[in-house]
Amino acid sequence: MTYPGDGQSGWGGQPNQGDWGRQDQGYPQQVYPQNYGGSYGGLGVFSGGDEPPPKKSRAKLWLVIGAVVVVLVGGGVTAYVLTRPDGSTPVAQNTSSSQATTTTTTKPSTTAKSTQATEPPLTCEAAKPGWNCLPVQNLSYSYDVPKGWTPVSSSAPVEGMEDVKLIGLTVTGAYDCEGNDYTRGGAGGVVVPQTDLTAVAKDFAQKLATQYYKSAPKSEVKLGEPKPVKVGTIEGVQVDATATTSGDACLATKGMVKVLVLKGDKGFHVFMANGDLEGGPAEPKPPTEADLQAMVDSVKPLSR
Repeated sequence: MTYPGDGQSGWGGQPNQGDWGRQDQGYPQQVYPQNYGGSYGGLGVFSGGDEPPPKKSRAKLWLVIGAVVVVLVGGGVTAYVLTRPDGSTPVAQNTSSSQATTTTTTKPSTTAKSTQATEPPLTCEAAKPGWNCLPVQNLSYSYDVPKGWTPVSSSAPVEGMEDVKLIGLTVTGAYDCEGNDYTRGGAGGVVVPQTDLTAVAKDFAQKLATQYYKSAPKSEVKLGEPKPVKVGTIEGVQVDATATTSGDACLATKGMVKVLVLKGDKGFHVFMANGDLEGGPAEPKPPTEADLQAMVDSVKPLSR
């Protein structure tokens, strides 16, 4: 597939689901066809896996402030230095006529920490051994991927859907061919306004499959029958699209896009898993349809 290249509230009203979190309204943009591009950039890290390590927090940078030395020469000055974790500028006041040099060492305030409560990072556990789980707060759900799939921090537009971008992306099997960059598969999602579940699923499946395989001289997309889905008490629908191509040695001759749409309290939460199935280079090998379906089946709401 050639790479083409943020949703709303959660699942309120669903028993035992709580609020899945908030997302930016609007459709996301496409995310995986074979011209992929992009690298891990901190969108999220796999929970419980050994994929890209999380970035170090900068929350304690203010601890660098140790001793503050204020040297005031001439006219006699006594300095009062206020060191604050919020980066305030030290303040000096002139109170004496005698010549003096004053050094003041101030320890970081311990009371500031208690007022800056931080939420623990979201975590999730993959259902299958050897897989990784990626929690995506802005989508209000997590999903599992096989090892070798990597998170990317960019978004991907969906052609034919204005201002719609896929986020929470992962990709696998990056390769180059005849000067172009490709990937063997990708996944991601978006939150869109509520309209009709089945119509939205079919629209995403058709547009994404067309977009990911259109670079071939000949390509055709066929939609499968919509399948009703339930994730706990959450209503949803899945639609698969199969793309076949010919005339391009770099591109897969067969690929699939699986789209899951779940009904939240204010929006539809969309997830898509795409992968080459046949054709293209011998290496890297494409994912299997079973893996793509397992990714769809792994989608679950984030608890808070």
